[in-house]
Amino acid sequence: MNKKELVQTAAEYSGMSQGEVEKALNAILESMKQSLKKEEPVTLVGFGTLQVKSHAARKGHNPSTGESMLIPAKKTVKFKASSVLEVGSK
Repeated sequence: MNKKELVQTAAEYSGMSQGEVEKALNAILESMKQSLKKEEPVTLVGFGTLQVKSHAARKGHNPSTGESMLIPAKKTVKFKASSVLEVGSK
């Protein structure tokens, strides 16, 4: 499901217009991004938690040349699904 399909489905369920749903969804996504930028976890009860995870710098190699290289430290967003969220159980 992409964003457009999500907006359409939410509009059908809520009785709101697609424009209203898209505006609300954009506001929600923006507030989630701002929290993650501050490295604050975002928890949606019954769905899951998004949180920033730090990865330390490490040694690696270029598969094309075999040359050793340092892979820089980085931060990624990790999603942990809620135990209530059951996918494919039916």
